[in-house]
Amino acid sequence: MAGGGGGQEELNLVPYLDIMVNLIMFMIVVTAYIVELKEAPVLPPAYGGGGGAGDQQKAYLTVAMADQGYVIIAGGSAEGTEAPIPKKANQYDTRALTGKLKELKAALPNLSESIVITAGSTQSYSEVMATMDAVRFDGVATKPLFTGVTLASVVQQ
Repeated sequence: MAGGGGGQEELNLVPYLDIMVNLIMFMIVVTAYIVELKEAPVLPPAYGGGGGAGDQQKAYLTVAMADQGYVIIAGGSAEGTEAPIPKKANQYDTRALTGKLKELKAALPNLSESIVITAGSTQSYSEVMATMDAVRFDGVATKPLFTGVTLASVVQQ
């Protein structure tokens, strides 16, 4: 019969799937070269263990992220608390923090290359990351300020 209603033919999806697989493979390869994952080295907190005589001579710093701003606490051979760095326009002043840390690094020759950052539950992820960036790099020199960053949380009762 001419123009008759024969059986229905199935759609051949093999060429379409071949093109899709090639496109997916191409996107995977391109994405591997375009997207570069960065990681910031973070040291886990050390527990216990008594240090030798050389450990007590090292000065170390802790940057506490309070609701009012930054508080820098010196420990080891440079015990004390620095004047707090208040927030500006309800934002943490990372430039002032970097400047203060550069001053302390110049003033304390036996300062450790590691620093501790404490943050509570009220600080956001972006605020903690901005603080880590301010602690690690001074923005001008190619040499980092502190090579080791340890994150600690504030325990509230």
